[in-house]
Amino acid sequence: MDQSLPADWLSVKPGSIITISDAQGIQDSMRRGLGVKGIDYVVKSVARMNHLDRLSTHLFFTLNDAEQALYLLIKIVDDLVDPYLYFAVPGLAAGARRELLDAGMLWLFQQPPDPDNYDPASLRYSLTVRQTVEKDGRQTEVLYNLKEQGELQCDYRETPVPSGMPDALLATIVEYRTAQPVENREFLILETGAQRSTRSYVQFFLGCAIKLSEMDVLGV
Repeated sequence: MDQSLPADWLSVKPGSIITISDAQGIQDSMRRGLGVKGIDYVVKSVARMNHLDRLSTHLFFTLNDAEQALYLLIKIVDDLVDPYLYFAVPGLAAGARRELLDAGMLWLFQQPPDPDNYDPASLRYSLTVRQTVEKDGRQTEVLYNLKEQGELQCDYRETPVPSGMPDALLATIVEYRTAQPVENREFLILETGAQRSTRSYVQFFLGCAIKLSEMDVLGV
């Protein structure tokens, strides 16, 4: 397939094989004793998120790997394709929005007028997020800034549909980036929930932008 074409990415299905050969992927391959080459991942699922105003499409591929769950985000705006590779943030567990707030994670959001009395569903995500990451063998605090597009509201459809999940959900995509010279400069929040439901599920990811030339795709 031609990785630069949105239509080709929209046709990638579960069971396809995506080979990642960015710098981190090659280092991981060498660590596993596989040599200086990319790693082959089988696509476990594909989530398609269309912006409600049709300004963009995000494809979120869950990649099957025995050692670490990885996620490939393909962002499509007009005819442009931008790929990002993510993993779940260590030590930052996913959960329902209300449960995260009950656990003291109001820092994820912009401060409400009354911190003791607010509607969780009305909160907007923070303009900055701080995370502690490893750099040169040391723990370093990194400031991630919200990208200029802000929060994106999308419809959400995942293939195959997980057991017990409705066919159609709503999603909020929140992308952050840091200017600091760290390996993983991207921070992503993905929140999903059923339409007309007050309950939603929030996930957190760290990662980096990769090049289209650092991937190969074998479809099914």
